[in-house]
Amino acid sequence: WDDFVQDQMQDPEFALAYQIEFDKLQLARKLKNLREISHISQTDLAYMVGTKQPAIARLESGKVTPKLDLLEKIAFALGRTLDIRFTKKSTI
Repeated sequence: WDDFVQDQMQDPEFALAYQIEFDKLQLARKLKNLREISHISQTDLAYMVGTKQPAIARLESGKVTPKLDLLEKIAFALGRTLDIRFTKKSTI
């Protein structure tokens, strides 16, 4: 699998799509971790940000790309601030 991915990374479209999916999964894991260490259920977080529990579950699964306003609400609900930065690309 690793060899296949490395070969496919030569295609700019594949590389971009792969990076986007990788980033979504990293964000999903971070959101879930922050929620869990805050001892807040998906249902409670959903209520706090004005959405429903399945929306939080989809975010934590990495299947959807969250909108900026929702991320800001989640950060506030978890006692955090949202920090968005542009950084140099890393090689995967």
